[in-house]
Amino acid sequence: MGGILRSTLWLTAGNLANRILGLLYRLLLGRLLDPARLGLFQLAMSLYFSLLTPVVAGLPDAVARVTARSAGHPALPRVITRTAALAVAGVALPAAWLLLTGWTPPGPGWVEARQAVPLVLLLPAIALAAASAVLRGQFLGDGRSAWIVIAQLVEQVVRVGALALAVHPGVRLPWPPLVFLTGLLVAGEAVGFLSTWLAYRSVAPPAGSGSPPGRGTVGQPPPPAGGPGHGAAAMRPAGPPGQGGGPAPSLGEVLALAGPATVERILLSAARLLEATLIPTRLVQTGLTVTQALAVYGELGGLAAPLLLLPTVFSGALAAAIVPAVAQAEHDPRRLRDQVRRVVAVALHLGVLAAVLFAREGTALAALLFPGAAGGDYPGAGRLIHWIAPAALLLYADQVAAAVMRGLGRPLEPMVVDLASAGVRIAVIAWGIRPGMPPDAAVRVVCLSLVADVVVAGGGNLACALWRTGTAPDLVGWVVLPACAGLAALGILDGLAPLLGSGLAGRLLSWSAAGAAVAAIAWVAAAPPRPPRTALPS
Repeated sequence: MGGILRSTLWLTAGNLANRILGLLYRLLLGRLLDPARLGLFQLAMSLYFSLLTPVVAGLPDAVARVTARSAGHPALPRVITRTAALAVAGVALPAAWLLLTGWTPPGPGWVEARQAVPLVLLLPAIALAAASAVLRGQFLGDGRSAWIVIAQLVEQVVRVGALALAVHPGVRLPWPPLVFLTGLLVAGEAVGFLSTWLAYRSVAPPAGSGSPPGRGTVGQPPPPAGGPGHGAAAMRPAGPPGQGGGPAPSLGEVLALAGPATVERILLSAARLLEATLIPTRLVQTGLTVTQALAVYGELGGLAAPLLLLPTVFSGALAAAIVPAVAQAEHDPRRLRDQVRRVVAVALHLGVLAAVLFAREGTALAALLFPGAAGGDYPGAGRLIHWIAPAALLLYADQVAAAVMRGLGRPLEPMVVDLASAGVRIAVIAWGIRPGMPPDAAVRVVCLSLVADVVVAGGGNLACALWRTGTAPDLVGWVVLPACAGLAALGILDGLAPLLGSGLAGRLLSWSAAGAAVAAIAWVAAAPPRPPRTALPS
């Protein structure tokens, strides 16, 4: 658990800084775009991620697993380079064919998005993001998470700084806002790739050196105390003499591990585009204008969903760190089951705290991040985060459970579960919204589809992780203590809020106390099992 904790803390620190910068980015974005134009930007981003994620979805985890098993092998740098080249070619060629021909899905909003956003500029951003994803996988696999943190921070600083200049009073953009934001996406990916590449070149060993990359470099933790027979390195299988500290890696092994996730993401990307088309279409059929429908989609994708994902600053780091840890512990069933029990407990407590936060403070957060949403003329304006808050209860446990399965080298089950959950989400929108129904009810159905997606995905992935690891459900740590944590948070907020006031300082103090209480209960739930007492002699 120590290795998981170290990587998790590194990634959490970086993700926390990135989320703070991301919140600042959302604040600035809400002052540059109105809800309708944000909807157009979200449509363009749905196309961007649909083209990018099918190729690179499984590569970082696959590279991390291969690196963790084959660290120090002289063939590893060559495999990483070939994987990056293949990822860039695999994502750039189909993206170029689609973007250069001007293709977009049919439906309300896409014609406007094609006219307002220079979609062809997404191509270089896609290629750069694909290469960066492979290099981040190696950094994660050999425990150098600090480099991932640094590259992401540099990328975010560039984006936030440029956007801050764009919204500064008196500054006139030479391009329309949506064109500027698309160019800013390319610039951010370029800076992120350059940072990652320079870090990789500075720590990668010469081919055939037989020594693990990054020994003695900045960002690399010192070797574990106790000599070479201790720590994570001792759990890796030794390779043949003269070939470094693990079995020979290969491009085929990386592709075999990433293959199921690639197939999954192709189907999920199709579902994402279908959803981006279906939501405005169905909402227009209930009587909303195209502008109102785009505003609903913009708030859901640009405000409510990012708020829901805000706690992944920790759960995402935990999920990323558990992949190599599970790969190293898969032959130690007791240790593996203990890791699963503890990380799921932490994720469930995080979900309880997030659900309480969004249910109570959703309106204030919406007004802070996106002032244009609160006074919108569409149903649910500024309140969509309230309607999707229950999804937080299982969202972060879903992340962790899916990561456990990937660490075991079993990405097929998460693929099936995620496809099923995406199918449920599309079905709720397609059949739950009928022409002529009240627009407010239609928007609620859209939010319900997201909650149903998370419930199916979280329940399914958690069941698969428990089954494959032989872990028994922890009724106390996963149900009783999270419920107590939620009640404790509500009690503290109800007790302190009248005393501290409703100002920013009072709210921060109240939520700090509630967060500390939930963290303490989560610590108890995730505590390691006590060793059995030695029986007294009869």
